Amino acid sequence: MKTLHTIAGEINTVSVDYRMGEFQEIRRRMHGLSRPKTHKIFSVQTTHDEWAFHSGGRKEIQFNIGFEGDENDLLRYGLAFSLEPSQTLPNPLILKPKVLKLNEYVKENQSELEDIRFWYYFEGQRSPTLPVMPIPEDLIRMHTFLFWGKMAEREKVQPKKVLFLFDRFLPIYEFVEGNAILKKRPAELHKGFQFNPGCSDKTEATIQRSKAVTKAIILRHNKLQKILHSILTQKYGEDNVGTENDTGRGSRVDLVVRKGNGHIYYEIKTNPNIRECLREGIAQLIEYSYWPGGNEAEALVVVSENPFTPDARRYLVMLRERFHLPIFYQYLDLANGSIGDLE
Repeated sequence: MKTLHTIAGEINTVSVDYRMGEFQEIRRRMHGLSRPKTHKIFSVQTTHDEWAFHSGGRKEIQFNIGFEGDENDLLRYGLAFSLEPSQTLPNPLILKPKVLKLNEYVKENQSELEDIRFWYYFEGQRSPTLPVMPIPEDLIRMHTFLFWGKMAEREKVQPKKVLFLFDRFLPIYEFVEGNAILKKRPAELHKGFQFNPGCSDKTEATIQRSKAVTKAIILRHNKLQKILHSILTQKYGEDNVGTENDTGRGSRVDLVVRKGNGHIYYEIKTNPNIRECLREGIAQLIEYSYWPGGNEAEALVVVSENPFTPDARRYLVMLRERFHLPIFYQYLDLANGSIGDLE
């Protein structure tokens, strides 16, 4: 299992490709320091077995990573305030003005932060995971840890995703710690979409035991995803087809094909009714492609095992002609491992 020290080291190494690679120099200029203690985000002194914060961050809003979950199998990454007293900060409530300043930023930029989550610990007890919101003053108290960010599986942490979020959070740091003017920021979340080829290895069947019987549940979606990936890989090449690509807003597209500088999004549905498949799939694909900050796809394709019907054809033609939505359908024959024409 990756240690926190290993993860922090990987983030430090990859940071050269991001604005966060200059973070300590940014801090130096903002705080009028003669020179930074280190050029790394996380130093040996601020990296511990289960958590780390940026070098110099004890008295600041801090870039923070740490293990969570019952078995420490998750990693949080984002911004935090630690209101736990320590030798270097015996009265952490001096940070309260900075927490209130963060509240100002949140109020002005709620839409830019809608994919971010907030949670806190008080005397070791974790709160539920909540949407980002201004912090009530009664939460700004001793022995509280306030956190804004995201979560990832410990063994699947990608330093580039951590650093993309850190880069997004740099304007918050500059506002809270410096004299930057508060202004509404555009939701530039499309930069979060990064195409990744390959097929995720997911279970295709599992056994679920009830009180009376043992029932085999075929995870149809995973089988369909795997065969669709295989078919499209033969057509477009393995470097141009990927499953479970993150939209940059916390949701994932079942399958993405890269065509030059553009992309095709595929959403797989297992409902035995084509109308239901189109209803659910179209709504998701439109959100993935057109929600503000999204990566707009060239084509949106719903895939299921239902043969295409005349009514479904009329419906999709109308959506394309009247609303100019590039929405299509493809029939996937799992038994034969084949896919029909784009309808």
